[in-house]
Amino acid sequence: MKHTDILAPLDVELQKVRSLGGSMSIVVIPQRYADKALGYKRAVDTAVSMKDYLVVGLFNTQASEASARFLSLPKGIAVYPQDGKEIETLFFEALERLRFMGTTPWVKRLWDSIKDTRSSEFKDDPESRFISSTFYQFLAFLAAHPTEMKYLLKGSDNPELSWVMDYLPYGHGNTGESHQNENVSEDDITALVQSWHYQEKMETKSEKGKNTLRRFRNIEHLFTLPSISQEIIGLAGDTLLAASKMAGIIEKDPVLTSRILKVVNSAFYGFHRQIDSVEQAVVILGNDEVINLAFSIAIHKILETISPEVAKRLWEHCLVVAHLSQWLGPYMGYTNKQRLYTVGLLHDLGKIVFLQRGHFIGGFAGPASLEDLAGEEIDSGISHAEMGGYIAERWNLPEAIVDGLMSHHLPSKARDMSLAVTVHLADVLAHCGGIDLAKVNSAAVSYLSERKGPAISQDELSQRAGDIVQRVKTILET
Repeated sequence: MKHTDILAPLDVELQKVRSLGGSMSIVVIPQRYADKALGYKRAVDTAVSMKDYLVVGLFNTQASEASARFLSLPKGIAVYPQDGKEIETLFFEALERLRFMGTTPWVKRLWDSIKDTRSSEFKDDPESRFISSTFYQFLAFLAAHPTEMKYLLKGSDNPELSWVMDYLPYGHGNTGESHQNENVSEDDITALVQSWHYQEKMETKSEKGKNTLRRFRNIEHLFTLPSISQEIIGLAGDTLLAASKMAGIIEKDPVLTSRILKVVNSAFYGFHRQIDSVEQAVVILGNDEVINLAFSIAIHKILETISPEVAKRLWEHCLVVAHLSQWLGPYMGYTNKQRLYTVGLLHDLGKIVFLQRGHFIGGFAGPASLEDLAGEEIDSGISHAEMGGYIAERWNLPEAIVDGLMSHHLPSKARDMSLAVTVHLADVLAHCGGIDLAKVNSAAVSYLSERKGPAISQDELSQRAGDIVQRVKTILET
């Protein structure tokens, strides 16, 4: 259920307050204190539950009175009209104040650096969105100090800091290991973080990111998506597309046409007769399959400027992730198969571009770790995820694809988490042959635990991954 649906009763009350020219306080309280909070609520007040929180609307109440009413409870308060005019704005303002209640200054700076960056501040400087999107160096620093993280998240009386875990690999700070140092205090953590010189590193990252995008901005071939690719993407949304129309578009590119016919007539598809026209291929394989083939072949041209050995390895992985994403999508609640394929295919686009220009990338041995992503950031000011999103935006690809590329390592930052989680898991599955939770983001694990629908066994995951790898190898050999 969407936020707007859950908050609807409070929105009704807010409309009444607005019409009367009054005030209203929105109080957000952790759900574990809900019973106690409801005992403090007046009969005229309205309360709703939103996942981990109780949200209470207090009529004609300012912050001081609202605070006094729930004096003994952790809470965040936002007041209409001074803190916002809409119910969602007031809720998120109160939630943010709850998250920082009693915390040290570095936590606020951390949240400012990794929270949602789709705000209006980037309208005048859209490239800042890619430079300021995520601070992987700091996340790697946090992950490297699990003892301190455990104390902060479990030992302190501030459970709302659990949002930090959404940005770390599963297991950091929430395992039962016994090496926790009982002498760690919040002052120690503050001193540790301050010694890391957060502000200086963030400024250095931002400057490097600006320089990197400035150098890449004028490399025209990087930002010219083949026109045939644009047309193929346009075809994906047309469910009633005639085979003849699709074939006519593809046949405008003779090289693309010949490659599609070679793939269709390969041993993998095993047709008993020769397929000698694109239109026949479309009729036999279906629109989606041919669109995927055509788009993959068209995009493959961007690999021509890097080492053939590296290009083959990287392209095989991208194709496997694309096909795995399509298969996993319905299990994750995402049904737009064309978008899944495109984001899966392009998820490492930033790596390809960095390789073309001699920049550092984390490697190919497994899913990019926080340390890998931090290394890319140290080298270039941005990671391959942000670079991929930047290029996709320059190609005028849909915003959902841009966002999916940027968030495939941190799904909780995505506009559509089901898309980002699907590609994230497909990436891990392609590298590991199964779902290795040590390499999965915590938010993705939480998403899986809350997911409704049939479970997928590790054996089924491994079997499907193996089948898709073999399928891709056959296509590439053709």
